[in-house]
Order: sequence, then structure tokens, then C-alpha cells
Amino acid sequence: MEKQYLDCVLVPMGILLMVAYHLWLLYRILKHPTKTVISINAINRRFWVQAMMEDGSKGVLAVQSLRNNIMASTLLASTAIMLSSLIAILMSGGSSASDRSSWFVFGDKSDLVYSIKFFSILFCFLVAFFLNLQSIRYYSHASILINVPLNKMSHRNQHLTLEYVANTVNRGSYFWSLGLRAFYFSFPLFLWIFGPLPMFFSCMALVFMLYFLDVTFQFGWAIGAVDDKGHNEDEELGVKQYLDWILVPMGILLMVTYHLWLLYRILKHPTKTVIGVNAINRRFWVQAMMEDGSKGVLAVQSLRNNIMASTLLASTAIMLSSLIAILMTSGSSDRSSWFLFGDRSEFAFSIKFFAILVCFMVAFLLNLQSIRYYSHASILINVPLKKMAHRHQHLTAEYVANTVNRGSYFWSLGLRSFYFSFPLFLWIFGPLPMFFSCIALVFLLYFLDITFKFGWAVGAVDDNGHNGDEELGASSTRP
Repeated sequence: MEKQYLDCVLVPMGILLMVAYHLWLLYRILKHPTKTVISINAINRRFWVQAMMEDGSKGVLAVQSLRNNIMASTLLASTAIMLSSLIAILMSGGSSASDRSSWFVFGDKSDLVYSIKFFSILFCFLVAFFLNLQSIRYYSHASILINVPLNKMSHRNQHLTLEYVANTVNRGSYFWSLGLRAFYFSFPLFLWIFGPLPMFFSCMALVFMLYFLDVTFQFGWAIGAVDDKGHNEDEELGVKQYLDWILVPMGILLMVTYHLWLLYRILKHPTKTVIGVNAINRRFWVQAMMEDGSKGVLAVQSLRNNIMASTLLASTAIMLSSLIAILMTSGSSDRSSWFLFGDRSEFAFSIKFFAILVCFMVAFLLNLQSIRYYSHASILINVPLKKMAHRHQHLTAEYVANTVNRGSYFWSLGLRSFYFSFPLFLWIFGPLPMFFSCIALVFLLYFLDITFKFGWAVGAVDDNGHNGDEELGASSTRP
């Protein structure tokens, strides 16, 4: 009975933490706009709208840029309505309480609480759907309004038209951000299915992550001018089943150790890693695109390719999450025949599928962040540098380069989540396939992540033997 009270304590605390953070963020946006990413992007979008409308030759560029944002909103709206349909199917599936009890780690397992959990998730997805519809609405209007001929209007009317179009574009972005926040809220609610503890800790982790995504430190000042019965089953499992407790942590530790080593290489020797070299060259690319106004369409089309790649991963991740959720609720009685070696209990089965599901959900959220940054960059990259002071040109180019690089970093992290899911999937068939797949994956990733041939070629080496671009890359590769 005490476990059930955790839902009444931890769940409101988690929701309160999320709400309190967003109220604080709203205060920062209103009182200190140049210290938040949302407001800085809004300021730069106003400059972008003015530049696009004052130069009639950039009409195609403006429409192509807005189309990237429409694609991002369309992805979120489609995903939200698909997930709403899936949740409705799960709610009407008619699973008994005894079948559902194996899903939960800790907490209330009654039918009423089960319905509340799924209704909360469904509500989040429906809100996300309607918010993204509003985003598509504003972006669609802006794609026509931005090509209204200013030279045929009086000076006063030009200003009013610019303000109106800029507000329309910004509202599209605001609704898109709110739709994204609805997805953020759905993630802890989804983990609530497995108990209030995962829900509460995911709220803490999400607030911690969002703080670093929403607050800008570097450029803000410059832009503004065990089960319920307590039975221990280990004695009945046999010696083979202890392999899950040995090989699985070893495999995960191997993967984590490799990525910590890779992070060290990226920070200390960026030109010897593919991620670091690509980050340095993206900075050069952004600078070249922003200095030459005729390359606006090229820049937007290039960023669209990246948006499409992130969209593919996000769609795949959410589709696989739906498949795993269906498998978890299928109630199959022959699951023990799937396992080749290791623990075949229902509890172990739930842990394995839960781990895979978390990987896919994390991959989905990371790729959403990638789409977010690429969508912002497709507009920011066409902010006119020639109309700014030289000092502000450098800061704007730095800000846009960081935005593009962050989009790439989140895409890479989303891809890594897929990599992690592969050994976890093989864990279904036993700890041995999982462990050997971790070894093979680390071996493969080493040759994909490390560059041997071109590290010396990115930039000139100074007299002290240090690569200047290494230092630039080290700062630029920090998420």
C-alpha cells in the first residue's frame, strides 16, 4: 500500500518541477530576452524577414526557408496524431490488471491509475498536434506574405507590413516550440507507466537538459544590441542466468567507456576525430554562406538535407517505439522460447523491452532537437551580415555556426541511441549475443569516428606545434 502513495507524492512533484522551470523560462524570455535561445532566434528572424522583403530577388530563398520549418512542424503533427491513435488502441485493448502488473516497476497498479496515465499521455499528444497545426498555419501564411512587394507601398506601410510578417513568422516558431514542449511533457508521463520513480527522475533529467538548451551564456549579451511479493527468484534461475548480471553490465560499460574516450578526443584533439573535423568545416561553411548573399538557396537546400536525415531517424524511432509497446502489451505466453541463454523470467523480459523502448524514445527526442536547430539555422543563415557592424557580424556568424553544429551533435547523439539499441535488442536472445555485439560495435565505431588521414590538414600549425583550428574545434565541439 505504501508503494501506491508514491504516485501521489512523486508524480505531482515531477509535474511541478517541469511547470516551475517553464514559468522561470517565461520570466527570462520576458525580462532578459537576449539570455534565452528562443528570444535570440526571434530577434534574428525579424532581421531575416526584413532582409528577404527588401530584396525581391530572394523570394524563392524565403519560401524555401519557411518550407523547412513547415516540414518540421508537419513531422511533429503527424507523429503526435499517430501516437494518439496508438495510445487510444492501447487504452481500448482490454488488457487485464494481471497482465499489466508486469510492466510496472514500482507504484499503483490499479485500473483507475492505469487509465489516468494513458489519458495524460493522450492529452499531451493531442495538444502537441493542435499546436503544430497552428505552427503550420502561420508558416503557410508567411510564405505568401513575405513576398508582398514593399517598393509599391509608402514608407510607413512598409514598416507595418514588415512588423506583421515578422510577427507571423515568430508566432509560427512559438507554436512549434510549444508543440515540442508538449512532447517533452509526454516523455515523463510515458515513463510513469513503469512507476512514479522513473517519471520523477526523468523530470529532473529533462529540466537539467532543457536548461542548457534554452539558456544562452555566450551570445545573449551581444544580440540585443524487486517485485511486490518480495520473492527472490535468483535461487531458482540457475547458473546460466547469472550471465545477465555479468556480461550485460560489461557490455554497457564497454560502450560507455568508448564514448567517454571519444568525448575526450573530441575536446582535446578535435582534428583527429570525424566529429571534430566536420564541426570545424561547418563553421567555415556557415561563414562562406553568410558572406555571399547569392548562396542563400544553396545553404537552405543543404540544411534541408540534414532535416530530412533527422526526420528519417525520428520517424523510425517513434515507429519502433510503437512496435515495442505493442510487443510489451501482447501478453504472449511463449516468450521463454525466444531466449537462447540467460534469465527467462517475466521481470527480465520487461527490463529488456523497457531498455530498448527508452533508447528509441531518447533517439526520437534527440532527433527532434536536431530538427529544431536545423530549422532555426535555415533562417538565421540568411541574416544579412553587410547591414551589421563588423563586431556583430562575427558574433552572428558564431551564433549561427553553433546552431548548425548543435543540430549535427544532436543528430549524432540520436544515431548513437540507435547504436545502443542494437545490443539491447540482441539481449532478448541472451547476454552472450549482447556482449559480443558490444565488442563488434565498439570496434566498428572506432574506425568510423577516428580520422587518420586528414587530421593534420585542417588548418595551419603554429610555432608551438599546436593547431589553431584544434582549439577552435575544441570550443565548437562542446555541446
